[in-house]
Amino acid sequence: MTAVNPRTMMIMTTMTRRRRGQSLSSLGRLALLLCLVLISTTSMGRAEVQFDAPPHIVVFMADDLGWNDVGFHGSTQIPTPNIDALAYNGIILNRHYVQPSCTPTRAAFLTGKYPIRMGMQGGSILGGEPRGIPLNVRILPEYLQGLGYDTKLIGKWHVGYHTPQHTPNRRGFDYFLGFYNSYVGYYDYRYSQANMSGFDMHMNDHPAYGTEGSYATDLFTDTALDVITRHDPMRPLYMQISHLAPHAPLDVPYENVFDEEFRHISEPNRRAYAKMVSKLDESLGRVVSSLGDRGMLSNSIILFLTDNGGAPIGKFRNWGSNWPLRGTKYTLYEGGVRGVAAIWSPRLLSKGRVSDQLIHVTDWLPTLYSAAGGDLRDLGPIDGVNQWDVLSIGTGNVRDKILLNIDEVTKTEAAIYQRFKLVRGSLFKGYYDSVEGETGRGRYAPIYNTTKIKNSAVSDAIRQHLGVPVTQESGMWQLQSQATVLCRPNMTNTHYNNRYSLASCNETECLFDLSVDPCETNNIAKSYPRWINELDLYLEKYGNVMVRQLRQSVDYMADPRRWNYTWQPWLSVYDSVYAYPNAAAAIGTFAVCAHMGLVLLIVSLRAFI
Repeated sequence: MTAVNPRTMMIMTTMTRRRRGQSLSSLGRLALLLCLVLISTTSMGRAEVQFDAPPHIVVFMADDLGWNDVGFHGSTQIPTPNIDALAYNGIILNRHYVQPSCTPTRAAFLTGKYPIRMGMQGGSILGGEPRGIPLNVRILPEYLQGLGYDTKLIGKWHVGYHTPQHTPNRRGFDYFLGFYNSYVGYYDYRYSQANMSGFDMHMNDHPAYGTEGSYATDLFTDTALDVITRHDPMRPLYMQISHLAPHAPLDVPYENVFDEEFRHISEPNRRAYAKMVSKLDESLGRVVSSLGDRGMLSNSIILFLTDNGGAPIGKFRNWGSNWPLRGTKYTLYEGGVRGVAAIWSPRLLSKGRVSDQLIHVTDWLPTLYSAAGGDLRDLGPIDGVNQWDVLSIGTGNVRDKILLNIDEVTKTEAAIYQRFKLVRGSLFKGYYDSVEGETGRGRYAPIYNTTKIKNSAVSDAIRQHLGVPVTQESGMWQLQSQATVLCRPNMTNTHYNNRYSLASCNETECLFDLSVDPCETNNIAKSYPRWINELDLYLEKYGNVMVRQLRQSVDYMADPRRWNYTWQPWLSVYDSVYAYPNAAAAIGTFAVCAHMGLVLLIVSLRAFI
């Protein structure tokens, strides 16, 4: 009989135990799921009756909302009772990552792909810049239309409009009311780029002349309510409300100009920002109430998220705050890419909790498509992963890595692998790197008003229309504590208070352990070379498939003065070099080759003569 090596016996024994443990673990998860189903079916009352039908999906996207500008992250400076109520009665997504600016995040959300796969990883699209999501890439509303959904977009588009084929109505939205560019004035709906300026509000394919004068947040909210009122509840609805607020320019609703609610905020611009956020919060409450009134709330999924971090400094400064997270919009630090997010639905089995599961904005395409009853094989190869099951049950992870970005123009890149994050490069010599914004705490901040949250429009709608209790005030305090990021001295970093001597990742690569250093104050790259190597390989893998940015010069044929002082498509699809990936690169290569050929021909002719 052949002797068995003792180490082999030990490995075999360990593997056997592991298999048994995995089997028991699987049985435990199955038992937990069955229990949660039983709890859900007994507690949700009327809600489960409608689950045979696809859910209504409402995506509520804020623009440049700071991490510290919602109550459930610990700040009491700006009351957000409706946003907090949605979060406390649903799931707070505390590790939800986005891209560092508007266009890349929206492209990732709609396509389920990292922007590097489409050349969309750089700055946001400028007015008159002829580029957008490539036409051969299908996006979320197109997939949902295939499942019978009525699809609506209200608010910001910002992923290309240079040809009619790039506009929302040609990209899967049945209805569109909103603007094409990065922002507009809150009352006049005008956008300016260099010396060009014009009106930018559209209803479907036509300029929405005559809508001026309504505060943009109210216009979009009223439009959403009208959509809900007119919608047949028997048909599934996908409605994306991409608010302008609280993006710059700072513009306070007329009725709130002399409001004393925010007199505790001494900085006048920060006070104006607070009023804009408050209006955004009111919008969410009105939309959720309307869904309840129409009998749609009991079979809805409502996702609230921001497209990137706040902008306490910079060109489009809005006085948002990402405290205590390091960095701002545009950066790959947590303040730029760790975004506010929460999800609520009666379909979620485990609610009223904080999720630390790693989620990327690309995940929403497969997650929402799966929740709608779609077959994930329809989506083809994408970077997003389906998070619905693990979010619903509350256990497990489907992702342990995230590519945050690779920008070959600014020489910046970052990725997360488990608890470690690698950052390389910096913008404008680190100008944005160490900025956070106001703390929203202290002696002048008001007491957190959980009673206001319990009596908010969102809480009332859940109580009234679903017949279920809402999270109690004691539970709110506990959830807020769990969702609040604290940066305190610990065994790996005893110098948290020294915030102004942080290492610049422009001079060297930075590795952070987010589990103990969420504010990215201690560069541990020299101590963990293995993790540097792992993350390097991960970044290299995506660097090899990256489509280079095809940044186009602003085309002055787009000047609104040529188009009745209105921003609108100015090219046909045949004129566009950005209709499909690599088209501009191919044309550029052809031009270079043609030029070289012409030079050689001239040289040859001269030699011959």
